[in-house]
Amino acid sequence: MKGAANQPNAMVVKLPLIVLAPLRLYFQLAGRIAPQAAVGAFRWLLSHMPRRRLSAREQAFLDGAQRLAFDCGDAVLAGYSIGAGPAVLLVHGLQGSAANFRALAPALAQAGYRAVMFDAVNHGNSPPGTAFSRRSVQHLRCVIEKLGPLHAIVCHSAGAYLTMLALCEPTASVEKCVYLAPYPDIATTLRTFADYLWVPRAVEPRLRRWFEDIGGMPFEQQSMCHCLPRHGTTRNPACLFVHDTDDRHIPLDYTHATLRHLPLARLHVTSGLGHFHILKEPGVIAHIVDFLQRP
Repeated sequence: MKGAANQPNAMVVKLPLIVLAPLRLYFQLAGRIAPQAAVGAFRWLLSHMPRRRLSAREQAFLDGAQRLAFDCGDAVLAGYSIGAGPAVLLVHGLQGSAANFRALAPALAQAGYRAVMFDAVNHGNSPPGTAFSRRSVQHLRCVIEKLGPLHAIVCHSAGAYLTMLALCEPTASVEKCVYLAPYPDIATTLRTFADYLWVPRAVEPRLRRWFEDIGGMPFEQQSMCHCLPRHGTTRNPACLFVHDTDDRHIPLDYTHATLRHLPLARLHVTSGLGHFHILKEPGVIAHIVDFLQRP
């Protein structure tokens, strides 16, 4: 993993240079003379990432699904369902939407599953609000509880981080989990965003406290290595990791390092797909369906 850490990971979310340049200047200055203001600005940016507009093709896919509404108390999330059978919940990443699974969901339905998706707050067709916050985990737990026992959860990128935390809740019941290009831990997530915005390292301890509030556990424990074994204390979900050799956002080395601590987890490695095309490649989809169908 050392080689991957020598250079910053590419950002999943990219800002126009005309916006990025003054932000970097601000964080360089504020991080040194007003660190608490820098922390507030960083939190606000991550919590209010601009919503990515759905394409006509994506909206048409969602319009063709059965519409659901997940009332989580402080927000009603847009949900969608395709097929009938054991439920498989699909969890998108930052600036994604349920439409990210427009290739996988029909394949799951054809294989005899009920594919259930939802748009997180400030994503897809769900209402606006703070997206990267403690309530993001609470919303996912709410969706899981409303669906009841799940055959599986399939999650991508930052959605894997939320799933990792949500399944630490003792009431969650899931038989299998598929992690597509996951962040290995919250430290990697923080460092990726902070490096992109040129946030000084001296500010990091204050940011760590914010992530502890999001995850509801100590910063160092918010990792696949720590959380996934905890999932097994009540449910022992079988795990499949899918990662591409050409993923510039979350290098494959990170998943290799994670799996050294999870000897029972499986790994499917692809090439040439990067971070996003892995969601719709037929071979990946077939591999996921096969994994879900195995005893």
